[in-house]
Formats: sequence, C-alpha cells, structure tokens
Amino acid sequence: MKELDIDYTEATANQIRMGLQVEPIITDEDLQIQKSKLENGESDYEFIPTRFIVSFTCGVGNGMDYPRKVLNQILQEYAGYYGKTHVNTSQAANPVSDITSKGYDYLEMAEVMDKMLESITEHLEDKAAWNGEFRSSRTGMCFQDLYDEFHFIRSAEVRQLFSEILAGRVTKNREVLLDKYRNRNNNLLISNNAANFEIDRIRGIIGSYEGAMGEFSATYRQTDDGEEAVWNSNVLPDVYDDWNRDEDGQWTPVDRTAEYDVLLMQYIEDRTLYEHNLIDKDYNEYILSVFSNAPQSSPQAVQERIQGEIERLAGKINELQTVYYETNDEYNEYLGAQNILMLSSVRVTEKFPILIFTVLIVVIFGALGCAGAALFGRIEDFIEYYAFTNKADGLPNRAKCDQFIAAREHRPIPEGFTCIVCKLTNLQSENARLGREAGDRMIKDFAGTLTSIFVPSAKLFVGNNGAGQYLVFAESMETEQADAALFQLRVALDEKSKDKGYHLALQSGFARAGDKECFYIRKLLSAAMKQAAGTKEQDASEPVAVR
Repeated sequence: MKELDIDYTEATANQIRMGLQVEPIITDEDLQIQKSKLENGESDYEFIPTRFIVSFTCGVGNGMDYPRKVLNQILQEYAGYYGKTHVNTSQAANPVSDITSKGYDYLEMAEVMDKMLESITEHLEDKAAWNGEFRSSRTGMCFQDLYDEFHFIRSAEVRQLFSEILAGRVTKNREVLLDKYRNRNNNLLISNNAANFEIDRIRGIIGSYEGAMGEFSATYRQTDDGEEAVWNSNVLPDVYDDWNRDEDGQWTPVDRTAEYDVLLMQYIEDRTLYEHNLIDKDYNEYILSVFSNAPQSSPQAVQERIQGEIERLAGKINELQTVYYETNDEYNEYLGAQNILMLSSVRVTEKFPILIFTVLIVVIFGALGCAGAALFGRIEDFIEYYAFTNKADGLPNRAKCDQFIAAREHRPIPEGFTCIVCKLTNLQSENARLGREAGDRMIKDFAGTLTSIFVPSAKLFVGNNGAGQYLVFAESMETEQADAALFQLRVALDEKSKDKGYHLALQSGFARAGDKECFYIRKLLSAAMKQAAGTKEQDASEPVAVR
C-alpha cells in the first residue's frame, strides 16, 4: 500500500502563499538506506520521500472549523487526483449516443451497435476478471452484472434487429446502401493486394533463411570416446557487428536473434489481416445479394417501426453506459483508496498570534473565568457522585433511577423503547460464603460486564436499583437485539465466574413498548419485572436469554 505521495517540489510556492505547508518525513531508517546506497557506489541515487506532514495556517476570521475543512478538502482532492492519474482504468467509448443523426442506413446502425457492444463486453469481461469482488455503492452493480446486461442486449435484442432488417430488406435508400458495400469491397481488395505483396516478400526471405540454414556439411574427428561429428554451416557468423555504439557513445551488444522473430511476427500480422479481409468481403457480398432485389426504399410505416426500435435500443445502451461510467468512477476512487494510506485523520491545533490584548484577556479574565467554571463544574460533579452514584459499582443508584423514571412517566414512550431488568438472586449467599470483600468484587465484575454489553450513552441508561436489581432503559432496541445482548451477558458472566471462582444466579427479562403495547414507562418497567420474576433462576453456566 502506497502512502500519501504528494509532489513536494512542484507546488511548494503556491502552497506557501495560501498558508499550506507540506513537509517530508525522513526517518533514521531512510537515512541509513541512503547512506548504504552511497557507500555502495550508487552515485546517481536520489532519495524521494513518500510520507509528508500537511499543515495549514490561517486566521480565526472564518471560524475554528475552517482549517479542518481546508485540510479535509485537500486530502479529498488529492485522493481523486491520485485515482485519475495513477490508477484510472479506461472507459469504453459510446458511438451510439447520437447514432440516429449520423446519416447511417438501418443496417449500418445495427452494425455500429453490435461492434460497440462487442468492444464493451470484452472490456467488462477483463475488468470482472481483475476484480470480481468490487460492487458500486452508488449503482449497486459490479462489472459482471454490467457484462451480463450488455451481453444480453447484443446477443438477443441486436440480433433480433438484424433479423428484422435483413428479412424485410429494410433500407432508406437501396442504391446508396449498395454503393457503400461495394466501396467497402474495393477497399478490402486494395488492402489485400498490399498484404499479399508483403506476404510473398516475407516468404521469399524466410525461404532464403531456410536454404542457408539447410546447407550443412559434417566432418569427423577422433576423440577418446570415438568419432565426433563437427557440423559446418554456410551461414556467415559475422554478418552483423558484435557491438554497436548508441546515442550516448556507449557500446552495446547487438541482438542477432531479433531479426528472424520480427519477420515472423510481421508475416502473422499480414496473414491475419488478409484472412479477416476475406471474411469481411464475404459478408459484404452477402449483404449485396440480399438488397440487390430490394425496393428502392422501404414503406414509411416499416421504416418508422425499425427507427423506433433502434432509438429504443440506443436509449437503453446509453442509460446502461451511464451506469457503467458511474461504477467505473467509483472503482477508480476505490483503487485510489487502496493505494493511499492516511497516517491519521485531520487534526487542527491553534496558533496564537502574539497580540497584547489577547494576552491580557487570556491571562487575566480567561484564567479567572476558567477557575470559576472549573470550581462550579466540580461542585456539580461532587453532588452527582455523592447523591446519585452507587459506591459499590459506580453505577447510578436507586435515586437516579427514580429521577430517570419520573422525568418520563407523564409522556408516552416510543414504540422501540425497551426496559431490561437483571437481578442477582444469590448475592447474600455468596457474601456469606466468600465474605463481603469478595462480594463487592463480584458486584463490580457484574457491573463492568453489564456496562460493556449495554454501554451507557445519551440513549441508553444503566442503573443499580438496589437489592441486586439492575435496570437498563434503551430509547430504541429491537427484540432480537435484547435477546442477543442478554445471551452475551450470560456467556460473559460464565467465563468470568470460571476465572474468579464465585457463582452467580441471574434472573433477567425485558419488555419492549411496541411488543407489549405499553407506552408508559412505569407500566413497561412493571411488565419487565414480572417477566424477570416469572423466569426460572439461571446461573452463569446456563447462558439462556429470558424474555
């Protein structure tokens, strides 16, 4: 994965003018590598840093969020630039966007659409092979889905269009259409004559090579193992120089093996072109034979029907092409994100201008104000802790639970509001068996496990209602979520009990406002308590969610 790779040398001047600074990060490891390269004689070695610190300095006139927005925008723009410059994958062209206005006959329009669809399906097949896992979040499509859509249009709908045009010999102007296909054949004939000349020339050269390579003679010489054949060839070994001087004056060895290979490759290309031209010529002859006896122009009703079918297909291809472009753009962004590593998110720090009035305000009035605010803030914290916090486990106590319920008892609660009741039924027996200190630890362990599963927040309240009973109020929770959370609580307590050596017997139950059709908090709490009280006592070795 590449890191943030900003071109530091090109944009430095403009960046400094606008308050933006980009500084490369050079570590001790980088310096050691550079030193090692130089010691090994690599005088042309150039160190190019790939990690940078981007900072932006500005005034406070635009607000505290302004620097963060600037830096975020810079990183977003760079990610887009990186994707387009380094990992952009090409998009197939769309020649059918305005096909009906280009003066084509109906058969030519069908041919253009078929050729375009052939090209884009090959293109999409390659992309699906490169990354079959990618699916666009904007369009919901992957490259395989797009390939299937385009392939269906080509294999079914465009083929049907060809059949209707050829079977009905539909044309705007027969003579103009026939002249076009005759001109195609004339051009193919000219191309094949040139290709045939090159093919004959290459065959002659290849024949010369084969003749020269075939003229071998052998002499025999006596060795310790018997007679050994020594083959002599008439091919001159030193036709070419062994070394050649390049533009920089450096002598490089000549590659003698390339001449024959290039010759064969050229022969294959010319021969392939020649054969393809013959296939195209036969196709053109077939079209000429079909339309030779066609009427000068097809009836207007038939032309309008074919024209409408072509416009419908062109519109369908254009819409699908738009989806493909959007999918491809997101794919480029995805590739860019895969290759760019942001070492951290944007972080803004203040820079204080040394102004006299600012110093006076901060030192004198600010210090006094902060001291007063801290004092009153701590007083509120002290009151909250001593009046509304259970000392054994640190959770809100019964008074806080009552306060929470009283604040909501006079208004209906939402349908997703859920009340969960958990009760430790063997707390007294465990205290008697293990001692009060061990019992306190058990309570703290349970409270920590409970709050790790039901994490307190602005929309989720967890409190100790006294006598080993704990209440959880959630503003929005599904039935399945509550079941799963209670199951997870029992499993976690089971694991903790094995490690700590104590035993927990837990009763639990919950009630959801929408399920119980109970939209007042005290009634819902009563239903949850009945649900918990009506369940069989379960210890931590039986992780069963009870409702």
